Amino acid sequence: VVIRGRNVTLGTATAGLEFLEQVGPIDALIVAVGGGGLASGIATAAKLKQPACKVYGVEPSGAAGMQASFIAGAPQKLDKVETVADSLAPPLTLPYSFGICRKLLDGLVTVEDEDLRNSMGMIFRELKLAVEPACAAVLAAMIGPLKEVVAGKRIGLFFCGSNIDLETFYRYASPHSH
Repeated sequence: VVIRGRNVTLGTATAGLEFLEQVGPIDALIVAVGGGGLASGIATAAKLKQPACKVYGVEPSGAAGMQASFIAGAPQKLDKVETVADSLAPPLTLPYSFGICRKLLDGLVTVEDEDLRNSMGMIFRELKLAVEPACAAVLAAMIGPLKEVVAGKRIGLFFCGSNIDLETFYRYASPHSH
């Protein structure tokens, strides 16, 4: 039997394990959520390696398919997705990743496109990395809806996504573009 999404979860779990082995004990981990493959793998690794570590998922508000699925109690298909973070905007949530995310995520928040754009600029200014909006989601969540939750804690941000050309990056991340 082929389970759609299982291999993605297994593959991303190895990335989560490597991350946790490199950073040591952390209180919380923030990961972007699209279809749930990355988040389900990272959450699995975190809960197995560091059970006390809280794992928070973040979605763009214009493509909050996992949140809609959590509310409905079953995987949902979105009628419309509208966000600059196109790699976090699948039209549906797969049952396998939904089940794992529902069980293992300690919280799920959304961020606005403007927050993604601002975080892209901050990552560029502070880290000298030009990242796509999806990659900036974890920082947007940390300084936005999760700010009080993670304040004073040792946290990990799982950055994923740098697939962006210079023109698009400039259009999204430059201060005058919003």
